[in-house]
Amino acid sequence: MPLYVQIAERIARAILDGDLRPGERLPAGRDLARLAHTTPVTINQAFRRLREKGYVVSRVGSGTYVAGMATPTGPQEPVPDFIHLDRREPPPALFPTEVIRRIMDRILDEEGGEAFAYGEPGGYAALREVLLSRLIDEGFATANRDLVVFSGAQQALSLLLRSQVQPGDWVLVERPTYPGLLRLLERSGARVEAVDTSPEGPDPDEIEHVLRARPIRLFYAMPVYHNPTGFCWSAERQRQIARLCEERGVTLVEDDALSALDYGVGLQHPVSVNAPACRNVVHIRSFSLLLMPGFRLGFCLAPRDLANTLKRAKEQADLLSSGFFQRVLCRFISEGHLKRHLAVIEPYYRDLFHHALAAARTILEPAGFSISPPAGGPSLWCRLPEGTVPSAFLRACIRAGVGVRAGSDYAPNEAAADSIAVDFGRLPAHVLAAGFERLVAAAKE
Repeated sequence: MPLYVQIAERIARAILDGDLRPGERLPAGRDLARLAHTTPVTINQAFRRLREKGYVVSRVGSGTYVAGMATPTGPQEPVPDFIHLDRREPPPALFPTEVIRRIMDRILDEEGGEAFAYGEPGGYAALREVLLSRLIDEGFATANRDLVVFSGAQQALSLLLRSQVQPGDWVLVERPTYPGLLRLLERSGARVEAVDTSPEGPDPDEIEHVLRARPIRLFYAMPVYHNPTGFCWSAERQRQIARLCEERGVTLVEDDALSALDYGVGLQHPVSVNAPACRNVVHIRSFSLLLMPGFRLGFCLAPRDLANTLKRAKEQADLLSSGFFQRVLCRFISEGHLKRHLAVIEPYYRDLFHHALAAARTILEPAGFSISPPAGGPSLWCRLPEGTVPSAFLRACIRAGVGVRAGSDYAPNEAAADSIAVDFGRLPAHVLAAGFERLVAAAKE
């Protein structure tokens, strides 16, 4: 094995074992060359190999760092004039751009223009096989089910509602829930019923009551790292709710963005894994928070008849998702890059979550904010201090130089107006703490 490969593999192993932490600066090339009794050219080759595999990032004039969090550029970055506590997406420093670029180059070299030809409406066949294999490894039941690739989870939701919900139909959601889903429901003309969620998930008795009282067509839920509360349904509650939906002929749509990550409580499994015998579950998954938001690829696993309906709806909507990027994602997963990438970003997400939760308990709770206890994720759900007028608070936030998401966006009929969602996907710890201080100042005002 060439020496540069040996050095790269040694460093990669140290990263995976946790001996080198995300954001940690590697020794300078000359210093490492002396330690390894070789030349800086060999070290540069090793660093290039590590960059291609997504283990490290390099910054001109600063050095080479373990990927996984925004790389330091010297002194701590100043606190910006306006702090965005309204963004869930990861920072660009986490994007595996070097690996993606190499894969793209290889695809163009091997396939040329064929990589951009029309494909199947259901998705690039090789990618679908890779995704199905991954789901089977996770414990999904795939018999009599099919997988359809979409241009992100939002498109999957949009076409699902367009094909399954008519104006006047009832759709059940958690309270709070994803604002984008509420906007889609409003455009579809559906009527919305909501059930409160909790750290264990919604109350099955309350859901049963709603299903008896309303002819519910769909139940949209986020059982794993719910947006924005960070709750994870217990396995038993997942099974109870899935059985209730199946008995009543209700399609249970689970939206999953983060089940591949462990925030310190072990991997959390979706309903499709904990209740594999339930035939009415539609699993939707996105790669936006795991890879790059602009990648715009997601998929759903659905009963075969429904999957065929979604394929036809997709063909009418935009024919197909980018075949080129589907090829890129296929290789990224099949060549093991996704597994390595998750090993890099997981510590970043976990550390950021614990920083945010600790800061919220230190800064926000003493000021009267009530924090819903999350299991993980890039968001916190906070009830405002008693007596705070939500609209006045949001205006005060702008004056204080901090942006948050209004709770009224997360529930029908402004039922959660006394709360806010705090998103922190891309903020270093000191900026996050400063943002919380500004929230306190706004509440006092």
